[in-house]
Amino acid sequence: MAEDKKDKEQFPEESKDTVYQRDKTAKEPRVQAAEEEAKKPAPKPKIKPRKVFVPKKVKAKTQKPIEHRTRHILVTSEEAAEMLRNIVEEFQEDLAKEPSEDPDKVFEDYDKTEKFFKRLAKKYSLCMSKLVGGDLDWIYKEMPVPETLTPELIEEILKTEKMSVPKPFKTKLGYHLLLVCETKISTREVEKEKDEMDPRLTQMLERDRSETREPGSDMQIPS
Repeated sequence: MAEDKKDKEQFPEESKDTVYQRDKTAKEPRVQAAEEEAKKPAPKPKIKPRKVFVPKKVKAKTQKPIEHRTRHILVTSEEAAEMLRNIVEEFQEDLAKEPSEDPDKVFEDYDKTEKFFKRLAKKYSLCMSKLVGGDLDWIYKEMPVPETLTPELIEEILKTEKMSVPKPFKTKLGYHLLLVCETKISTREVEKEKDEMDPRLTQMLERDRSETREPGSDMQIPS
């Protein structure tokens, strides 16, 4: 018995509840790390603010000759021409005030302005071009001068910016209200012979001339 007691003192009994201590230097299992990562909420995608397209008016700079596709309204008095000019400018201002994020709005406004000007020309212009909405076709330098134009008017058209409505220009024909609808670089060769007017156009003009009158205070704006 004495020997057993002595052995117990030298070799104490092991605890029945074995205690394990975690090795702090050991790495966490990969499975646990993956589970914790999966529980994290997914990051929200960054939404960039939408850019609103703002068209810039750029004036073309070139030494090459430019052609201008032009419409005009011819009247006999400066007052009538100014009245029509104010109407067109107010129409353009109303279009510009309409809110829109469409990058093509500026071009759509150009088209609407031309159609509006075309209706005014058909109703109030005294020029034979009224039959086609005041269309003078493409105007270019050193072109043959038709009966509907003068050399001074051609020079004025070539100085006019696209879709602007300058002050009425006076010639021996009367007062001209101009609208340059389109421009392009000219590649044509100047024609030497003057084009003759289509006789059908002359007949239509004579028939329609009696019904044409200048705008007055009671004028009706075409819709």
